[in-house]
Amino acid sequence: MQARRPYRRTVQRRVGTTRYDVCVIGAGPGGFAAATRAAQRGARVCLVEERELGGTCLNRGCIPARAIGTTAWLASVVQRSHTLGIRIGQHEVVWPDALARKDRIVRRLREGLKQLVQARKIELVPGRAALAGAGRVEVTSSLGGAAAVIEAGAIVVSTGSSPAPLPMASFDGRRVISSDELLQAPALPKRLVVIGGGVIGCEFASYLAPLGVEVTVLEREPQLLPGQDADLAQELAATFTRVGVRVHTGALVTAVVPEPPDVVVQWGQGQRLAREEALPRASAQEVRADQVLLTVGRRPNTRGMGLAEAGVTLTPSGHVRVDQQLRTSVPQILAVGDVLGQYQTAYTASYEGTVAAENALGGSRTVDYAAVPECIFTLPEIAAVGMTEAQARTAGHPIGVSRVPWTISGRALTLDETEGFVKVVYHQETQQILGVQMMGPRATDLIAEATVAIQRGLTLQALVDVLHGHPTLAEGLWEASAQPLMQALYVR
Repeated sequence: MQARRPYRRTVQRRVGTTRYDVCVIGAGPGGFAAATRAAQRGARVCLVEERELGGTCLNRGCIPARAIGTTAWLASVVQRSHTLGIRIGQHEVVWPDALARKDRIVRRLREGLKQLVQARKIELVPGRAALAGAGRVEVTSSLGGAAAVIEAGAIVVSTGSSPAPLPMASFDGRRVISSDELLQAPALPKRLVVIGGGVIGCEFASYLAPLGVEVTVLEREPQLLPGQDADLAQELAATFTRVGVRVHTGALVTAVVPEPPDVVVQWGQGQRLAREEALPRASAQEVRADQVLLTVGRRPNTRGMGLAEAGVTLTPSGHVRVDQQLRTSVPQILAVGDVLGQYQTAYTASYEGTVAAENALGGSRTVDYAAVPECIFTLPEIAAVGMTEAQARTAGHPIGVSRVPWTISGRALTLDETEGFVKVVYHQETQQILGVQMMGPRATDLIAEATVAIQRGLTLQALVDVLHGHPTLAEGLWEASAQPLMQALYVR
């Protein structure tokens, strides 16, 4: 295969104006990847960022949350250490120390990004960007002064998203908080209500329970993790119950009322009711807590950017419409990441960033979402890729389902982490793997093999023919794939 030729610069700096081949707005995972790929192609690139390098993922999302998750995991291990032959006396969760460790990790990674930007000769422009006509971006610095004007052959919008409030509950930073505030809180609450049992809500519920917080989760849909496999949701709910997390699904929140020193959340079993409908008094319930964590979704950071004025089509929710090449209705303006409202994950944004960068420089690459893994860092972890059992049936496939519990895994037993299972959904006639769902130790790492299988259209036999080390967690997927073929070793 012939190597791709480097992109040749066709524009130069103009007197009184700074001009680039590509201007990337937003230095989160998508923007960083776009800027990097464009620079690797030899383009002259600027990267505009209003806050910190790394965006939400590094500074207020993925990385800091995973750091706290590790602290919570260790706390849970300490609590059951007697089963591993170690008796530990009293232990203390020192929350400020956990926050300090989290901050050290973030600073280290952020400094690494800064060094990479410099090494790749990407010009970092601090400030808030707004489109100002065709190929023009105005950047306003937080320090004041005249706005800097940037001209670019192509613009990539990657400004991410922010936590969304509820009509009856706005963020106040004290009683009603988002995950942003929780990750900076000087102390943990004794009682917390999590409104929203999606990915973020379930992750924090599973972290805070081992740290001694009394957690209640209210989810409007009939199951936790709406849209995910029903077996995963049911197993997670059972795990939450075992660790003391109260879960209420089909719960419609009607009011969040501060009654110092508490905050009262009123709700009822009314998932199908519209928000503005009054609940029957008999079904109304309430729960008191020190704080409420809202995790009901995120909204795109597209306001005040001049996108619509520049001709970019937005959805009613403010997301950017793009084609399969990630181009907006203005061809030289592309968009990636959370502003699209599709897959709100760092790794998807990074992938989109590389595609957008190549297309910004004259390419015609299209995005392929056929095998996008879902990684949910609860305790225990959850991961999935491809179709769920319900989706495969709805699509009309003649399917088979193989499910293997972690209790048959020698490695899981030695780790004392046997909750959950590996589930494989396959086409009964062709034996092609259609989907994989996992809950258990290191599921977010193990899903990579399943993602390759889905992306390459592999069959059960193709995966079984691959040697897997023993004893390893990777054998779980092997066993689940071998079971329908009557080749499994440790399950009937």
